[in-house]
Amino acid sequence: MKKIFALLVGLGIIMGSSGASASEPVTLRYSFWGSTAEKDAISASCKAFTEETGINVEIVHIPTDYEAKLSAMIAGGEEPDLANLKDYFALPLAEEGKLYNILELIDEDEDINREDYVDLAYRYYSPEEAYGLNTAVELFAMFYNPDLFEAAGVDNLPDSVDEALTMDEFIEIAKKLTLDENGKNAADPEFDPDNIVQYGVMFDFGVQQYMGAVYSNNGTYINEDGTEWTLNSPEAVEALQTISDLVNVYHVAPNPSELKALPSLAVALQTNKAAMVWAGSWIALDLGNGGTNFDVGVLPVFQKGVYATCPAQGTAGIFKSTEHPKETFELWKWLMNPKNSIDLYSSGLWMPLMKSYYTDEELLDTWAKVEPAHPSGYIGSHVDVVNNGYVAENPSAYVKNYTEMNAIITPALESAFLGNKTVQEALDEIEGDVDKLLDGRYDK
Repeated sequence: MKKIFALLVGLGIIMGSSGASASEPVTLRYSFWGSTAEKDAISASCKAFTEETGINVEIVHIPTDYEAKLSAMIAGGEEPDLANLKDYFALPLAEEGKLYNILELIDEDEDINREDYVDLAYRYYSPEEAYGLNTAVELFAMFYNPDLFEAAGVDNLPDSVDEALTMDEFIEIAKKLTLDENGKNAADPEFDPDNIVQYGVMFDFGVQQYMGAVYSNNGTYINEDGTEWTLNSPEAVEALQTISDLVNVYHVAPNPSELKALPSLAVALQTNKAAMVWAGSWIALDLGNGGTNFDVGVLPVFQKGVYATCPAQGTAGIFKSTEHPKETFELWKWLMNPKNSIDLYSSGLWMPLMKSYYTDEELLDTWAKVEPAHPSGYIGSHVDVVNNGYVAENPSAYVKNYTEMNAIITPALESAFLGNKTVQEALDEIEGDVDKLLDGRYDK
């Protein structure tokens, strides 16, 4: 056993048996990040897989510093057979030939077809090659507390894209839901923005949130052939400046520094620190477990008929170094099938990858209608959004040199979101540095 693997065992990262001789059953190693609850659910699914197939699975749960630790394992020749990977981490590995093209494995399999899975789930590293599927479908929506809406005399959020609020309408609602310590809302001339006790909306300032806004205003991150950075185009800048204005002009959301001193988005909604949270679908798990009275609606739009939300970045990929490709693919198929770990879906943590779970009423009943994690607005704001193709690609899934570009863009945008400069000023200042990194797209 090599030093890195032994070190990880010593740190308690790896659970289960440490291997098998040629005469023993096959043992696979599967690595992933996630909470304790997620680990327990995945472990239970892998245990059921072993009972069904006789193939053992070593759980490699790495809750912190996942990519650094996995990189060390790869460098030492101790990569797992199957691993959950962020797209920006997986793409270089796929280009280097270290991950299987999952499309070939699916095409050779008798049990499944490419068409079984939602189109948005495939993670491509070239127009005809994919290193895996997302570990689950995930998207962003607007979760909210109906009690606070009622207290403010505001109608609940729409859960249909056709009825989505315009951004101007959303801002007016957010003003009414933002309260200072004297109980005055942000629409009141006497409102005190320095002493806010309840924000109208809270959100992280990540690419998954802001690109949804950019796409909904017909903006882009780079152009179609990957030769031009377009995040500083008028359409993109308008969307990004509106996010900044929510903080610095309308005072309905905390800035990035203030956000760090506040509880998580789920806790903020549970404790009335925020009336709405622009959050990923997985927050439904915490909201449901917390006994919160919550519902969920669609995001606001800049233009009627143009709606977009971004997915998360996790993917399950199979390393070509595995000594057991057939068995690893069987584990992959097992994990991609919701019926084998339905608790992950009915609890609100994940959304299924298989198309049938979005169209078959009996299958929908097994997850999307299970309370408390799936309130009345869930079908319209999540299921219908997937069925109608409103989930747009995260740039990390197709932009080459994304990690390096994002390292420049993130602090520039944060400066704008803090109110130090306009978005246009912030992005124009870094245009030259970003342009040097342009190297095309993986999907073209």
